[in-house]
Amino acid sequence: LRNLLNTMLGYAGFISQEVAREPANARIISDAERILRSGARMYRLIGDLVDVASIHAGTLGVTRRLQGPTGVAQEAIDTFFAQAAGRGITLRAELVAPLPEVPFDAARVLQVLGNLVSNALKFTPRGGEVVLRVEQADDALRFSVSDTGPGIPPDKLEEIFDRYLQVRPDDRRGVGLGLYISRCIVLGHGGRIWAESRAGGGSTVCFTLPR
Repeated sequence: LRNLLNTMLGYAGFISQEVAREPANARIISDAERILRSGARMYRLIGDLVDVASIHAGTLGVTRRLQGPTGVAQEAIDTFFAQAAGRGITLRAELVAPLPEVPFDAARVLQVLGNLVSNALKFTPRGGEVVLRVEQADDALRFSVSDTGPGIPPDKLEEIFDRYLQVRPDDRRGVGLGLYISRCIVLGHGGRIWAESRAGGGSTVCFTLPR
């Protein structure tokens, strides 16, 4: 959290100096946006740390209600659509009918989808594609997020769900909690989660919610 705080405090200091100058509007807006981005990242990190503490205490809440998956899938796409477009990545949903209603916690499943889509966007190059697919699979509802990035090494397909695991040691785009929390949420629904990597690049992370 310290690096993010330093960024926020540093740019807040710049703003305090620049408001005394004219014209400074464009620079002030740019600095304010940097602060907002760092603040948003910090908010997510704090949320992850709170969830991990809840998991350790055995109190991570999952409140299931019978419902369809269309709304939560579309909300995940809407949340990241602008970010994907800004990076030149196609983000789309594939909803394969018929889609049964299953009992799940919409906020928690959206959290899982957000983690998966966010990860996929991080590792997908400009011009690539990320697809969120929802379909019926036997007695479960299956969600999957596929990307056209470099893929996941075969020896990491299970480890990526461990706490603080970074596939690349020099990667500073996260702290390795998102997939761990996602696994705990899916297990709390009685489902399962796993990762697949394709030859030639690209990966898919799937999870199921039982009917």
